[in-house]
Amino acid sequence: MTEGFDFKVEKEVLELSDGGRVAIRRWGGAKRERIVLSHGNGLAIDGFYQFAQELMADFEVVVFDMRSHGQSGPGEVMDNPWPRFVADIPEIYDSIQGRFGEKPTHGAFHSLSSVATLLAQSREPRGWRSLTLYEPPVPPVADEALLEEFVASHEELSRRTRARRRTFSGPERLVTSLRRSPTFGGIPDEVIERMAAGMLYYAGNDPEAPYELVCDPDLEANTFDIRLPREWWDAIGTVTVPVQVVVGTTLGHDLPGLIRSAGFLAQTFGFECAAVEGGGHLMQMQRPHRCAEHAVRFATAKSENNAA
Repeated sequence: MTEGFDFKVEKEVLELSDGGRVAIRRWGGAKRERIVLSHGNGLAIDGFYQFAQELMADFEVVVFDMRSHGQSGPGEVMDNPWPRFVADIPEIYDSIQGRFGEKPTHGAFHSLSSVATLLAQSREPRGWRSLTLYEPPVPPVADEALLEEFVASHEELSRRTRARRRTFSGPERLVTSLRRSPTFGGIPDEVIERMAAGMLYYAGNDPEAPYELVCDPDLEANTFDIRLPREWWDAIGTVTVPVQVVVGTTLGHDLPGLIRSAGFLAQTFGFECAAVEGGGHLMQMQRPHRCAEHAVRFATAKSENNAA
């Protein structure tokens, strides 16, 4: 069980069909409708707890760490993890419905988990009522110029990630490292500290630096090296669940190319698009209230439409 939260936590570790593990938790109490949250590449869902709290008045909040992240624990370093990330989502959805009961279920996913969920819905759909996707880094394969920009930025992210420090004396050393990155700018100290604790596990291999990153930097880098087949992009057009894409704003954004590629995704497939003023790629930690407003508005509207 997660400690230190000021709300009730119920946890289950799901064993996936290939033997991988995913930690699923319900934060707070049961509600009539549910919203499911997960995180981006290399991160941990514990860092999104303020965003989750903003949703609890309206929804039952269920969260999970993607495989090889956070409380799901370290796992295999796959050369191409994307097919497995995508295949995991329907299994996770089914497990949530089985563990916490069948009810209308929405998604509010960030980056890695948003792409995995969207692609899974195009291949093995589940009964999501709505999906709010925060800057999904779907390679814009239908636009040559945007794709070139996307690939170049992700190659740089991959290069830097492979050089990342892997072991730490404790979470506070990782906090210091994260604070150096502009990506983590504008995030409160307590949120960065929670994120750092979720990103590490006690390995004990080095007495001077016994903590290691749960997500191996090689796996994180391989995830940044996403190559999306054209047929996967085209299949997004079969998604019928209501989708909202949420982007940050250009001023001060750490990865401005994602605004353009996510906007292109929304425009191409007719998804709704919203912006968070002052938000970077980690907007749910930087602007949790505003991000939650978008998710609640969209999910509530789609539930009302479904009931009409």
